[in-house]
Amino acid sequence: MSTSSMARSVPAAFAGGLVLMVMSLSSHADRKRSGLDDLSKEMSTCSAYYSLLSAVVSNAQGPAAKVQVAGRIKETGQAMLLQAINVANYIGVDDDVVMRRAQAAMDEMVTTINADPPNSLAVMHSKYGQPCDELLQNAPKRFADLIAGKHEDF
Repeated sequence: MSTSSMARSVPAAFAGGLVLMVMSLSSHADRKRSGLDDLSKEMSTCSAYYSLLSAVVSNAQGPAAKVQVAGRIKETGQAMLLQAINVANYIGVDDDVVMRRAQAAMDEMVTTINADPPNSLAVMHSKYGQPCDELLQNAPKRFADLIAGKHEDF
């Protein structure tokens, strides 16, 4: 191979490699953004769940201690909503989007409860309670892992 043909092929190979690197970085950034958006969506849903649960607990008959429990649940929901907003803002999603997500989740939950009141507690616990309690525990690590690029799929 002549020096001039080698000189032409090296830049072409280099440019091709750069294109692949940029595509890979772009794809990685898209997956990272998508993972963070999914996390924010889940947090929005859980903020609605904790808000609804707080209202149910505070309206239930029982000991006065339920007021404290309802307050802690409400605070958890508010903290989850704040974190959903923070994660969304990190990827350029507006606060209003997060609020609409939370409201849509709340509407879905109310529909679920109204569809089968006697079984709604069990349904709500399995559909929202357990996943939200897990998210409460693992959201900070998920966020850190997504930022660090350690996980692509959640």
